[in-house]
Amino acid sequence: MSEYGNAFDRLAERWAGLENLHDEQHPDRDKCCGVGGCSMMFAAVDLEQQMIEALEVWRRRQSSQR
Repeated sequence: MSEYGNAFDRLAERWAGLENLHDEQHPDRDKCCGVGGCSMMFAAVDLEQQMIEALEVWRRRQSSQR
């Protein structure tokens, strides 16, 4: 587990797996339809947002423990 906790680690693992699958399907990202046309990119962006939110929760916890 990273210092950011299990929730963040699970999201990061899912994101990395999705990115790897995406690159297998669309090795040239310039030819991918992007977030609006590629469900894998849409899901990756959603996971990125969830990771940011999980980090914000972690930061608030760290601040409250000081």
